[in-house]
This record gives sequence, structure tokens and C-alpha cells, in this order.
Amino acid sequence: MTNDLETIKKQASNIDERGNVLYLDQERLDRKENGFTPYKNKPNGLGIWNAFKEKVSVKDGHWEFTYKLYKMFIKFAPWMKKGGLRRKIYRRGIMLDPPMESHTSTVVMPLDVDITDESEKVVVPMDLIKEAIKSIDYVAGMKTCLCRNANECEDYPRDIACLFFGEGAKTVVKHGLAEELTYEEACARVDKAAEYGLMGQAVWIEVEQILWGVRNDELDKFMEVCFCCPCCCIALRLAREAMPEDRRIFHPSGWTAVPDRTMCNGCRKCSPDVNGCPVEAITFDETDGKVRINQEICVGCGICKTKCDKGIIKIKQTMPMRKDLHEYFLKDYNLDIKLWNKDNE
Repeated sequence: MTNDLETIKKQASNIDERGNVLYLDQERLDRKENGFTPYKNKPNGLGIWNAFKEKVSVKDGHWEFTYKLYKMFIKFAPWMKKGGLRRKIYRRGIMLDPPMESHTSTVVMPLDVDITDESEKVVVPMDLIKEAIKSIDYVAGMKTCLCRNANECEDYPRDIACLFFGEGAKTVVKHGLAEELTYEEACARVDKAAEYGLMGQAVWIEVEQILWGVRNDELDKFMEVCFCCPCCCIALRLAREAMPEDRRIFHPSGWTAVPDRTMCNGCRKCSPDVNGCPVEAITFDETDGKVRINQEICVGCGICKTKCDKGIIKIKQTMPMRKDLHEYFLKDYNLDIKLWNKDNE
């Protein structure tokens, strides 16, 4: 996606220089329906992993070994930008090759959003997460965050970890990595994540079959919501290392980062450097040095907002929202996740 100035200005035509959202951009939302091939669940899938999933997947007591593998995985993440055989091997290993046949997908659900400009109550990403919890039969909570533990994070709590939805989540509980939660307990975790400034991501990842031991024929009955910090999240790290075509797996939920350019002093603290914007949506106008955010590729994660000590970047609704999490995956990725009770469809 180009980052030239005129294109970025055109893409932000529904946002004025003060960061006011003039209207919700339906056309931009429609472009997110980007032509993935329909997902077809394959009962035996990768085959060997169904046979050996009890041996190779992560279980309680295997954390130390898992962390070592995780760190090795991070070490070789720059291969995502390398050419040739190494990149092909790495991408195939995380099931991103070929991209249009992979359904690995992430919908970013920012928990810290700005609604001060709204004249009436609006649905926010946190509402969508809680509605999903309410309408799904089985919800489990991971006991500790793999990303923050592997990186020995000291800035964010490690016990605010992923929520797992659906029949596939029972495997993660069986392996001692998660515990079943009530609706109230799961919602409390969402609130706590928001309190600590973590970002929500609704995620469906094919490689989870290997990591957690979810059976392939249960993959379309499994989803997770992660609560991510900007310093440790492996998904954001991979996005930073990825090529633009790979970043298509990240979609906004209708909320994106919006700057008040009249207040920007061009300090560039929000620059996409280390642990910066994972999709490189941040640029600076050559004429005045002030920040520009490419609305076409911004996913609304809010990392730039945390870096701006002037408070000129906010997370606002810039596109219409879909009716529920199911619809995001169905329309954006052609992926029919079979979690929702028929009575709630």
C-alpha cells in the first residue's frame, strides 16, 4: 500500500485536520472484504498433527521448553522480509503461504477508545467482545500470557491472558494451560485488560492446531481473544517484520488512530521505530513535519497513541462496525467460525 502524501490525504477524507470524524466511511469498510477463498475445514488437515498432537502440543509443565521455542521463533521473524527459501519455510511454518488460501486472521479490538465526541451511546469493541462471550457455549481463560512470560515482561501483568472460545478450547483446558470461566469472570478479564491499557485482538490462527493441540476438525469451532501489550505481542512483531501482503491478515474493527494535526509539533515520538506501528501506517508530512496516519492500512491498535505524550492521537470510530465478531471473520476473511449458538445467530 502506497504511503504517498496525496493518497493518504484522500484516504482520510472523512477526518479533518483537528481529528474530527465527519462521517463513517462505508466504502473503506467494503474494501476490507478482500477476496479470501472460502475456508473449508479439512477433517484430517495436516494429518500428522492429529496423530501426534498429544505429544507435540503445549501442556502444563512444558512452559520452559515452550518459551525457548517461542524465543527462537522471534529470532527468525526477520526472515519474513527475506527472499528465497528461508522466507518460504518460515511463512509455510506459520501457515501464511500462499496468503490468499491462508485464513489466519486478526481483528483488532482497541479497548481504550475515545467517545467524547459522540452525542449518544455507541457500540465499542469491548461491547463486541462481551457480546461474543455471552453468546458462546464455552469460554476458557489462559492462566498466563505466553508472550509476556517469554519476554519476561515487567510493564504489564502476565495473568491477563487470552480468552479461548468454543469446543477447541476444551483441549487447552485439558492440557492445564487454561481454565473454564463464567460469563462474569471472562468479562472481568476484559475490563482488567482495558484498565491496564492492553489491546484486544480477536484471532483465528491455523497454526494453533500445533501449538495448543486443537484437533483439525475443531479448528472452525475455536477462536481466541488476546490482550496484547506493544512490547511483547508476537502477532504485532510478525506484522512489523512482514511484507505488506502478509499484513492483510490484520483488520481494524472500525476504529483507527486519528491525529489532531493542528496540535502536532512534529516531535516524531510516534514514529514507527522499534515496537512502533506494526503496519507502518505512520508517516510525516514533508511540508510541515506533522504526523499523517494512513487510514487505509491503520488497524487501530493504539500504539502510536501511547507514544504521544501530547495526547493529540486518539482512537475513534472512522468506519461502520459489523454486527458481531462472527460477521468480521465471515465478511473480511470468508471464514465461517462455528461458535455461535443457532439461537443467537
